Amino acid sequence: MFTKVARSLAQAFIVTLALSQAAHAEPATRESLQRYFDAAKSERIADTAAKAMLRNEGGALQAENDPKAKAKLATRYERLYGIVRKHVVSTVFGPKAIADYQQYLQEADVKDMIVMAQSPFGQNFLDKINPVLQMQPAVVDGYVSKRIQEMKARTDDSVPPPVALPKPAAGSKEALAQAMMLEWPDAREQFTKGMAQVADKSLEQAASFESQGNTDLAKRVRRFATAVRTEFKFEEVAAAQARMIAEEMSEADIATLTAENKNPARFAQRRNIEQIEAELMGRAGASLKSAEMQKLLAGEQAAAKPAKAGKATSK
Repeated sequence: MFTKVARSLAQAFIVTLALSQAAHAEPATRESLQRYFDAAKSERIADTAAKAMLRNEGGALQAENDPKAKAKLATRYERLYGIVRKHVVSTVFGPKAIADYQQYLQEADVKDMIVMAQSPFGQNFLDKINPVLQMQPAVVDGYVSKRIQEMKARTDDSVPPPVALPKPAAGSKEALAQAMMLEWPDAREQFTKGMAQVADKSLEQAASFESQGNTDLAKRVRRFATAVRTEFKFEEVAAAQARMIAEEMSEADIATLTAENKNPARFAQRRNIEQIEAELMGRAGASLKSAEMQKLLAGEQAAAKPAKAGKATSK
């Protein structure tokens, strides 16, 4: 009951999609968006999606040792890869998708994004840093869910000791990552706001349960709301993120990102890039699960069967 609310808030906390939705005087043009996609090499997302979709076929191709069988598998893999990639590109970069992006990006936004994407930092950010940042919602989701379950499981009003936070060695990569996450722009405020919303929603539910005569459940929910508001600390989430960042990101990239975060204008520009890249990835993932994709692959499999049957007949 509470986990779903917390999960959505936690994801919103990291991947902040809070750009203005109001009408703009000069929305982004299709031409500017295409220039950004070219500068950011955004179609790599289609390649990543195709490889993920065809993981089993790719594994079979790598494991095959017989030259003839391997050549046949390679031909099939390339054909399937082309089908998947084409569908993802049309979904993520097609006219409808472009029109959606234009609803919340101004022309000035996109021009700034192009400049950043073409810069040495922008290229490094897109290639190495942003893929790591895109992993953060899952990390936060897992940690928040774990803490929520712990607080829900309580059967009395006793308050456990505060969660022991990790103390990485001074100067270590994890220490640098932890310092960066603790000072991440707007993160603490977003976390506090999100947890307050969870607590408020829980109190509303408690009042509803109580009005129905379910006083025991109402008491449990109020206990949970109090724990969320008073015990769950931003530092816990920051530490969980820092562990992942330290494992996945180089020390030089952590230092560069920390410096970038201290420049409000640069951070705002980068957040636009994070927004659009997150949406591109989301659309790519949805296209892989679409009924149209399944139909395309089913058609390819059906077309391959007669050829096999014909060979068997000719023997």
